[in-house]
Amino acid sequence: MPLLLKELAKLKPTIEQIQAGGFDAGDIDKLIIWLRPYAGKETVLYEMANYVAHSDARDRGPARESIEYFVDAIRHFREYVSEKRPIDLSGPLPAYIYRLFISQTRLADEARLKAEHRLSRDTLIGKIRKSFTRNEKDGTYSAQAHKMGTGLLGALQFVISFIHAREAFHVRDFHKDLKDVMRAQKIDFDEAAWDGQSDRISLAVLCLVSNTEFTLPEKGRANCRLDTESHYRLLSGQRRLPDGTMSSEPTSFGRLMIRGEATVSSANEAPLRVSFPLIATDLDPHEHCDPNLFRRYRAPDDFGDCELEDIDFAPDMALSNDFKIVRADSLVG
Repeated sequence: MPLLLKELAKLKPTIEQIQAGGFDAGDIDKLIIWLRPYAGKETVLYEMANYVAHSDARDRGPARESIEYFVDAIRHFREYVSEKRPIDLSGPLPAYIYRLFISQTRLADEARLKAEHRLSRDTLIGKIRKSFTRNEKDGTYSAQAHKMGTGLLGALQFVISFIHAREAFHVRDFHKDLKDVMRAQKIDFDEAAWDGQSDRISLAVLCLVSNTEFTLPEKGRANCRLDTESHYRLLSGQRRLPDGTMSSEPTSFGRLMIRGEATVSSANEAPLRVSFPLIATDLDPHEHCDPNLFRRYRAPDDFGDCELEDIDFAPDMALSNDFKIVRADSLVG
């Protein structure tokens, strides 16, 4: 169903404000919600709209799936790979191993999968689903022995032989989806002027997502926060690496990003806190963060003879009137 004429009229002032740069994060939230019914369910725009619409923990969507995939992969590494313990298909499998087969197939190198195992990703996923049955009583999965040929076993071994850590999406995917929907709904906008505001729109999106919580299978929890590729940078001197050698890197924070964080629980191991990239950007923190967020200090002696700089991020971040990222508590304190 297309946007009604009266809805287009309501949207026009917001579109004009954004193009002229006279907008704030609330205008972006409003636009996203307006366009939510017209976004495809698999799009990044729809994902962002759900962050605005639902303040409770996210239990679906590509960002949440990316977290689940990574947690399952790390758990498999701790419980099987590091213990040199093969996956025993003759008995019940934990649900996360079945999920791992599916998720790592989706992330696998399809060219190699086809060349070495003569299977596409979709074909292998179909075979996995047909070859395992779920035990409703305890949630485990059992392999159907008559369907587990050597070809399928080899393909499964291939896809779980790597830990794939890949962000859920780049913020440019959000911009593409947003403009695609506006074109489809015949919303009049100046593409050049709109692109001129893309960095500011991206900053609003990052602040919107930061500090979101996620629910995972088996009562797992995760969250995400605004961060940079490197937590700190060296201004002078060298730091000591874990092997004792000295390094003058990193000298850059890298780009702004949303980082996911989760606790991996394992049967015979202490819980492990892990972090990983969730949403990537091309945004320079020095350009877009308020100068008051940057802190300089001497490193502890055991870290090396160096001076460091970090950024005082908080879980909740916001935008100042001049579109600099600031701590949300600095605006309400």
